[in-house]
Amino acid sequence: MHPDLESLIDVCGQYKVGHVVLGGGLPQAPSVQRLKQYNCKVIGFAPAVIIARKLIKTGVDALIIEGSEAGGHVGPVSTTVLAQEILPQIRDIPIFVAGGIGRGEAIVSYLQMGAAGCQLGTRFVCATESPAHPKFKKVFIRAQARDAVVSVQLDERFPVIPVRALANAATQRFMKIQAEVIQRYDAGEFDLKQAQLIIEHYWAGALRKAVIEGDVENGSLMAGQSIGLVTQEQTAQEIIQELILQAENFLSSLPNTQARTYKTPK
Repeated sequence: MHPDLESLIDVCGQYKVGHVVLGGGLPQAPSVQRLKQYNCKVIGFAPAVIIARKLIKTGVDALIIEGSEAGGHVGPVSTTVLAQEILPQIRDIPIFVAGGIGRGEAIVSYLQMGAAGCQLGTRFVCATESPAHPKFKKVFIRAQARDAVVSVQLDERFPVIPVRALANAATQRFMKIQAEVIQRYDAGEFDLKQAQLIIEHYWAGALRKAVIEGDVENGSLMAGQSIGLVTQEQTAQEIIQELILQAENFLSSLPNTQARTYKTPK
């Protein structure tokens, strides 16, 4: 287990954190078991059925399947395809669906497919309670789905972690930086590791620069494709009530009376 991860797990235990989501790679069984010793519920990300089964073997309590429509780090498969591949196959533990979800009707459809719930991120960025900078929220409200694009990799020798974000001056400059570094590497000015690190470190601190500091041109504007559904700043309560209303209206239009058994949370 990596020392930094071990320290973070101890912090979770010290503060009696109830739920921990492990992302950015495939968590190992010792990490999961150590968290469970602290009575933490452990949730993992599964971009494929085979990984879902591996995570279950490590002892995770729930899974999140997140499609490529999501904001931030993404995989190559869409949410709808992942849901069709995984939800019918995995019944052992709760599964939450994420990526590109912004309306109540979509939430209901995934629940009907067998999901335990849905994870929404982009839809809540412009909540009144969100600490995001006003400039960041303003960009979100103006954006459309097509504006949220995945980072481009110019050369397979220099891997770029796929991240979905709004295009801005920083994303354009990233393309130029990649081209420049590749050219200088080919000219013998850098070794491979040095060149890869320059590209890898380009986005360090960029999310904070945009979200907290409000530098929407030079920071990272991570956003999912559901961003077109964000049209105004609302309280979290208003957003949830809107989602519930959409879900209820959708359910009331279905001929299946069983669908009407859902109750509105108070």
